[in-house]
Amino acid sequence: MIFYFTGTGNSGYVARILSEKLGTTTVEISKTESEIDISEEKSIGFVFPIYSWGVPPNVLSFIEGLPEAFFQRIKVGQIPVWCVMTCGDEVALAPEMFEKAMSRRGVDVESVWSVIMPNNYVLLPGFDVDSKEVERKKLEEAPARISEIADGIMQHRKTVDVVRGGSAWIKTKGVYPLFKSWGIFPKKWHSTPSCVGCGICARSCPVGNVKMEEGRPVWGADCCSCLACYHSCPRHAVEYGNATKKKGQYFFPES
Repeated sequence: MIFYFTGTGNSGYVARILSEKLGTTTVEISKTESEIDISEEKSIGFVFPIYSWGVPPNVLSFIEGLPEAFFQRIKVGQIPVWCVMTCGDEVALAPEMFEKAMSRRGVDVESVWSVIMPNNYVLLPGFDVDSKEVERKKLEEAPARISEIADGIMQHRKTVDVVRGGSAWIKTKGVYPLFKSWGIFPKKWHSTPSCVGCGICARSCPVGNVKMEEGRPVWGADCCSCLACYHSCPRHAVEYGNATKKKGQYFFPES
């Protein structure tokens, strides 16, 4: 079983391909409500994007909220746990963050992997989507990397096979906490006059934080900063304050 979280489709794509290669099912983290039966699972995987060189806060909350019986089943059945992180460039110390979250529940992580996918973070100066050439190259290289990861998972390879990048400690220990505290301001989201009320932004939100009221999108307080609403808008009518003006858009092409 693969638990995944996705905003613009990168992690959803990786989870889907891995599920096909591993012969297992996928469960979207943000839509998991019923009791989860893992008694027949050969392994448990988590697939999610890197947020500011760390694990998305809602993914950590999901792990913390899973019942003790879930982790007891993993321990009794000796079910391997693995993780795949999608990132635009690097993951820094995010693997240790995930391993620590699982360790708090008494479970060891067998392997952690990273897959380079197109960038989509646009909320700060200097951050934008990749050029079309870079985007195409990353998408062309991803399938081979996913196949490599699937082989490693099936072989129960014990590894942390990721691209960390430079200044990893500063990015995860310094920048990530600032992101959690100051990087998500739902009130900054708004629609411009070019909005036609199509509702695509609301339907794309994986946590149901965007609602349509009188033909216009309204953002609630539960934003997870996945940027799906921004990137999915066909008229580029969703903005985050002034930060996204003249920024590009990206959504996984097969989504």
